[in-house]
Parts: sequence; C-alpha cells; structure tokens
Amino acid sequence: MKTLFIDTHLWNICIILFQDGKVIKKEEIIDKKNNSELLFPILTKVIDNEEYEEIIVVNGPGSFTGVRLGVIIAKTLAYTQQKPIKVISSLECMAISSGGKEVAFSDNNGYYLGLFDDNFKVIEYKYIANDEIINYPDAKVKVDLDYEKIYNFCLTKKNVNPHLVNPIYIKKIGVEK
Repeated sequence: MKTLFIDTHLWNICIILFQDGKVIKKEEIIDKKNNSELLFPILTKVIDNEEYEEIIVVNGPGSFTGVRLGVIIAKTLAYTQQKPIKVISSLECMAISSGGKEVAFSDNNGYYLGLFDDNFKVIEYKYIANDEIINYPDAKVKVDLDYEKIYNFCLTKKNVNPHLVNPIYIKKIGVEK
C-alpha cells in the first residue's frame, strides 16, 4: 500500500511517498519561508504518476500558515480523491522518533513543547518563552525524524473524516495577547 505523507508545520516542507512502510520518494525543502510557492511543485514531483491509497498529514503545532497549508492540501486531496486520512502532530513525530516524553522545537520566538506518556499519548501541548525551556531539562529539542517509525505509529491511528481534520494552534497570535 502506498501512503502520502505531508508535513509543512514550520519552515520546512517534507513530502514522502511510502510503500508498505518504506520511503520510496522523498522531497524536502529546509528553512524556507515561502512554503506556499514551493509546496505544489514538490508535491507534484512526489505524486506524479503515482497512485496512493491513504494520506497522513502533520497538523501542527507550528507556523500558522505552514500548518494551514499542509492541512488544507491534505484535506482537499483526501476529500476529492476519496482517500482515507490520518493526522499526527509535529510534536508526536518528534517524540516517536526520539523516544522522548518531552520534546520541543523553536520558532525563534519561543518553544512549542509536547509532554507525552510512555505510549506517546499527549499529556499536554504548550507554547513557552525562550527562557522557560530551562524548566524542561529533559526536553529533546534537536530530533532527527525517523519517518518509518512515524509511519508505523500512524498504523495505530484511526482515519479521520477530511472535514474534521483541523490544525493544532497553541501559540497565541498578537490579537489574542
């Protein structure tokens, strides 16, 4: 079975095509802030002439625009092509890849922090100030994602109605502050 994986949660874009849990195509753009211009050409390159049976999308937290872009595209593909869709958070991806119960990543203004139990079930997501990360000495902040582990973890997740796939926003925007 082929699975399309879409991750646009921060400044990176990662589009993967799995076959039976193994990466067969992968395109990444690292540290660019113009995801909206780059996403379609990369997506097209990965899925060109390929059939896939399901979609996995990273639904945040992260960049408001980045998360929204990936989720909207995944929902549209799932709905229009009648493909099952599953969601996983960016912090779950880090926890699964590292085996850590506390994981965090920075957007340069603060940290997105995820706290998990032994089965990688979310205990809490929160956004903290840069100087607060010292309160979480066990938090893994540099994690190389293991996409095959992430894929295998997603096998335990249930499909979601595309209309019910929503981004995870935990950082307050200026107006909310």
